[in-house]
Formats: sequence, C-alpha cells, structure tokens
Amino acid sequence: MKYLMIVLDGVGDIGKTPLMIAKKPNIDKLARNGTLGLYKINYGKDVNSDVGYLSLLSSYFKNYPGRGYLEALSVGIQVGKKDVCIRGNFATLDKNRILVDRRAGREEYGLDKVCKKFNGTVVDGVRFSVVKSAGHRVVIILKGKGIDPGIVPNDPMKTGVRLTHVKAKNKKAEFTAQVINKFLEKVEREMPKMAINKKRKFPANTILIRNAGHAAKPDSFKKRFHLKSCCIAGIPIARGVARYLGIDVINVKGATGYPNTNLAAKFLSLQKNIKKYDFVFLHINATDILSHDGKYKEKIRYIEKIDKHLGKMLAHIDLKNARIAITCDHRTASAPFYKKYRHLNLPVPFMLSGPGIRAMGMKFDEKNCGKGVKLGQNKFVQFMVKK
Repeated sequence: MKYLMIVLDGVGDIGKTPLMIAKKPNIDKLARNGTLGLYKINYGKDVNSDVGYLSLLSSYFKNYPGRGYLEALSVGIQVGKKDVCIRGNFATLDKNRILVDRRAGREEYGLDKVCKKFNGTVVDGVRFSVVKSAGHRVVIILKGKGIDPGIVPNDPMKTGVRLTHVKAKNKKAEFTAQVINKFLEKVEREMPKMAINKKRKFPANTILIRNAGHAAKPDSFKKRFHLKSCCIAGIPIARGVARYLGIDVINVKGATGYPNTNLAAKFLSLQKNIKKYDFVFLHINATDILSHDGKYKEKIRYIEKIDKHLGKMLAHIDLKNARIAITCDHRTASAPFYKKYRHLNLPVPFMLSGPGIRAMGMKFDEKNCGKGVKLGQNKFVQFMVKK
C-alpha cells in the first residue's frame, strides 16, 4: 500500500469557508469515496505550523526542540548540542522604533546581503551565524559558552507598537538575552545604512526574535511506522520538520512556498516519488499565505487550481493501491470581515480515501468533516495505515 498525505497549509477556515465554495471535483470525488473527520491538534500556547506538521506525522513532543532548531535544519545548518537556534523575521521600524511592518513588506530583495554582512559577528565570545531562510525569514545560530534557549521573543505579533528588548525566562538565559540585544543594537545601527534599503519599499532595519530552540533527536518516522518516506515542500519549516523525523526531502525546482510556486512540478514530483517511497508528505503553503493576507476570493481560486493539478496526477497513479489524505496543519480566518487573519486553535478538517476506507458520500469541507470521525492527538498516521 502507498500513502499520500497532502497538507494544504491553513486551508481550514471558519464561517462560509473557501472549501465550501470552491469547485473542486477531484478532491470531492475522493472525499465521497472516503471518510471525513476532524483532527484535534494540541498546539499549546500558540498555534504554530511546525507543531501542526509534527502532530500530523504523529510525532511525540517529549523532546520538542523548538522551532528555531527546525528552521536551522530546514536551511541545512549543522547545529551543535549546546547551540541556541533562533527563528527571526526581517522587519521595519520607524525612527522611534515603532514597528511598521513585521515582515519588511514580504520582500526578499537584498536580504541575502544583509545575512552575509552580519554572519560571523561575535558578541562577548558568542558567535552569530546568520542565514537567510524563505522570504523575510532568517535563522540565527548562537555558538559559545554559557548560552541557553530560555529567552522571551521580542516579536509583539502586531504593528504600531514600540519594539522591546529580548528578555530571559530564567537566570540561566540572562547572558543569552544580553548578547542577543547587543547583536540587535549593531544590526539596527548598521542595517539602515546599507544600499539595499534605498531600493526597498519597506526598509529592513531590524530583526524580530521569535522562536528559540536547541538540538534534539527523536525516533525516526521509518522506525515508528516502517515506511520509507519523503517530503515535497516549498517552505523551509516543512522541510525542517521532515529532516527532524528522518524523512527524505525532495527538492523541486520552482517550489517557493508562495502562490507563484510551481504546482505542476510538485504534483509531478509526487507522481514520480510515490513509485520509490511508501509514504509521501506533500505540503502546499499558498493557502496559508492567502489567508494571512485576507485574500479570501484568491484562496478559493487557489483551492480550485490545486484540484486541477491533483486531478491530472491521480490519472497516473494506482488508486487501487493508494490511500490519500488531504488536511491542514491549522485553521485560519481569511474572510475580510474577520480583520485578523490569524491561526485558530480548532480541530482541522481531513479526508482519507482509498482501499479499505469507508465511504461517507460527502464532499470535503469543514461542516461535513464535523459529521465524521473525531481523531485525537498523534493518531493521524495510525489512522491512515490501519488495516
């Protein structure tokens, strides 16, 4: 048996949702011949995608390393056991250090040069490795004595407020917070002078410190489920989670994690790799991007675009020997009247179709999924592969 898990990031919604409105004959055909349901993900304090992916892949969280480490894996950084890994955003401040844009306009121009400039900076004996990630994101690795990941991020998660310093959660992390703040002072002093900011609509003049973490090694996906697996994804964090679990990462040309991603190439890669692997994790991020930007109608059209590419792929695989799951890592509120297009702590909709799966005869949307199976934490892959 082959297993395909297609994660449409943030596709689940509330109200009259895009899944309810979109014309998606191929997805709905699979759904009518399969089982629908809701999957409960225990996110903790914040609803984050990395926790969603780990939960969907039925990983345990006893040694959760923090998103910073997963982001480091995603860009191929070698991390030592005592290193501190940070996920950050390039952002825009005004002259009074009021946060204007948390993502520096989502514009990538020149950010690679910024990373090169500050990569290798040493503060009080601690070396900072600075590596550009996708879009406005950056990964920072601290290497040195006396450092600890127990810091409080300085990202306020909203604009129009004055940016504060990084703080320590405990005494062990006070030195770490201190050196990070010194590093940020250097960044905010030197970055605005860089030539790249003359060509940017939103200057990149600070780095928001978000998630800190450290190295950890869990049981591999293969050890737990005895399935040879691979991941096809455009965004680094999905690839980082895959590498953390020992899942092979397949690089696809033109896979960006944005609405301009090469969907045709991603589905073609799935079609090819399902012959080599038992389990394929295909991640599509654009549905989440459109949700965050409040592009409700565009999200509907993108679901329809995904459906067309899925239909072409399905014609080339053996459906008598494949189970296909479609789900998401979290829900969002994408309609303009919600104003805050945030992640929501709600059970995510899913469908599973294939040999041995009970047909419920309903199309795939949140309302119908609410009438189906209820799955608890860390039960998703088990549900997919059960006899």
